[in-house]
Amino acid sequence: MPGADAELRALTSFGAAVGLHRNRTVLEVRPSPNAPAMARLSKVGPLRKRAAYELFAGPGLTAVVGTLSESGGLDGTGTPFGIVNLTGGKVADADVHPLHGGLRTTTVADPTRWRVVQPGLPPLTGHAVDRVAKLNFNRVSGAMDRIGFGFRLDYAGLMTFRFAAPDCAGFNVAVVSRAARLDVTVHDPRVDNRLVLACLAALTLKVLQTARGEAVDLLS
Repeated sequence: MPGADAELRALTSFGAAVGLHRNRTVLEVRPSPNAPAMARLSKVGPLRKRAAYELFAGPGLTAVVGTLSESGGLDGTGTPFGIVNLTGGKVADADVHPLHGGLRTTTVADPTRWRVVQPGLPPLTGHAVDRVAKLNFNRVSGAMDRIGFGFRLDYAGLMTFRFAAPDCAGFNVAVVSRAARLDVTVHDPRVDNRLVLACLAALTLKVLQTARGEAVDLLS
């Protein structure tokens, strides 16, 4: 359906409610918490299954307008619209496929070491914004991760990250683990919200912590 994702791509702020189940993982995208969903990421199986998400949009969310993973995505014609390099520099951007996903051994669970790479824009690097994010993701925690002694403080509440470059204000994501929700503010209209959704999928896999998610992991 041509233009089915136009409304999604025009948003400057939106949230994604995360649904974690043994047979399906879903991110429902809404312009405000009580509004109807205007897009849906859905994949078969639990969160940690190696599977791509389908992106649904349009009336009734019946049109498949893309295929996404934690590392990027393809539009409805199979054309890549960008990648999320989750490797912390271990793999060059050019060698990251949009559908590699986030479960490869080369990926890191530190958003401040990720790069969001969209054609026509400078690479957007991750930055911790609020106090809790800075406590959990910094040079010390990064060094501990690299030698196998990584740790995380309790971050079941709120953590905020910005993905930006000197010539592009990029976007912010607030990860609200207690509510299983991610809230987005886009600061540059050139940013493709479909690539933001791929980043949300990565944050859901690597950062979001919920009791339900832990239960699904145990049962899967």
